[in-house]
Amino acid sequence: MVRPRLLHDIVSAMHVHKLGHVCTVAKLQITTRINGRTNVLTLHILQEVQLGKLDTSVKVRNSNLTINSTSFAQWALTEVLLENCQLTDSSFDSDAFNGLENSLRLLSLKDNELTRLPKFLSKFTNIETLDVSGNPIPHYNFNEDILRDIGDSLLSFSFGTKIGGTELSQWPLTLKHLVKLQEIILTAADITLMPINSFHGFEGTLLRLTLANTKLRSVPLAISRLRYLQDLHFDHNQNVGDYGVRIPLIKGFLPFLNQMSLKDDNITTFPEVLQSFDRLDQLNMDENNLKFVSDKSAKAVTQITSLSLQHSGITRIPGAIQDITYLNILDLSNNSIHAIETNDLKESAELLTLKLNNNPILYISDKAFVNQTKLRRLELKGIAIKRVPCALEAMIRRHQPGYVIVDLSNNKIECNCGLKWLFDVKNDRHTRTRFRIVGNCDTVDKTIQDYLDSDLAVCPSGINCTDS
Repeated sequence: MVRPRLLHDIVSAMHVHKLGHVCTVAKLQITTRINGRTNVLTLHILQEVQLGKLDTSVKVRNSNLTINSTSFAQWALTEVLLENCQLTDSSFDSDAFNGLENSLRLLSLKDNELTRLPKFLSKFTNIETLDVSGNPIPHYNFNEDILRDIGDSLLSFSFGTKIGGTELSQWPLTLKHLVKLQEIILTAADITLMPINSFHGFEGTLLRLTLANTKLRSVPLAISRLRYLQDLHFDHNQNVGDYGVRIPLIKGFLPFLNQMSLKDDNITTFPEVLQSFDRLDQLNMDENNLKFVSDKSAKAVTQITSLSLQHSGITRIPGAIQDITYLNILDLSNNSIHAIETNDLKESAELLTLKLNNNPILYISDKAFVNQTKLRRLELKGIAIKRVPCALEAMIRRHQPGYVIVDLSNNKIECNCGLKWLFDVKNDRHTRTRFRIVGNCDTVDKTIQDYLDSDLAVCPSGINCTDS
């Protein structure tokens, strides 16, 4: 076993070319400013010191450290990341982090073995971001005095156990002292219920909230008190289900909510409560079991412009999606969609980005994208096709002036004279848009775009896509 080393011992190793057995550090990056010049030193075990670009941070991961009064005494650091370093409550001297009292803005102690908030946190007068997630800290060890001391400067706070941990079973109400908090991230907890006053102290300042990997059975009503909340991530809460998102909100609550994520919450349909949020613009419902999406349920999200339904068990493009009038971004990747029919996207004329990656698509109608005249990006990666879809011809010929990217990566596309139709479309004087095909040929050692640009000119004209 390698004994724990003092961080200043490792820092002193910056003066040598080999790190040797000084510590079990996988990577140590030190960034300093000397006489106005910025220097970044990156140390790897048994590798030479490397120079990189600048910042004012220390990052140590996958190590075994002890922090004392001299560890950072000579460094005017703004960021310190000590992640997955097997740090315990006894790894820190009482005067740890001396010298950083006024300069430190960000501290990450994530994925260690801390059971309480370290006392040295109180000394940081300007700290803005603190991450103690992935530590087994119970609710009663979120010390009130420490949180009061940093509450006047802290803007972002991340906490939670390791996924599956049971140490944090209640919401720590001492967080009320974080009166300027704009972001709070709970990464994992054994919590089943949150009090209505959970966000007391920062109900009028919080902009972003993440509650993930909990035992909650419903969306907490306490969220309705967050007057200026813009971004809500309520992910991987598998005890919630459809019933748990039926919260009785009156229209007008959360008037600034713009982004919402409900990933992996065991939901089977669009929650009706979503129609209460007039400004909701982006919705992510990945990893739910949305095999059937009804027209009625889609009425709850007609206001959104971005929708992601990855890994949702969908077998065809839901017709209800066409009721979302101003949808700009649609991601249906990693589902079980077998066909794209002529009318599946007929009414989705405002789409700018469409992603259908990693679906077992067997059929694409020649007119599948005929109404997507504003599309800027179409992704059909990994769908096991061998030919460039003929549907591109109708889309490109009708497309508005602009530029569109079609990504066919991870397919085995056959590049031969059968693609002459695409060359003809590209060079037709009536084609108003430029386009680029991303991906490689399977039959020749070229990208599809290179083959289109350089090889197809010599092929005979008059080849239709449907004939190729």
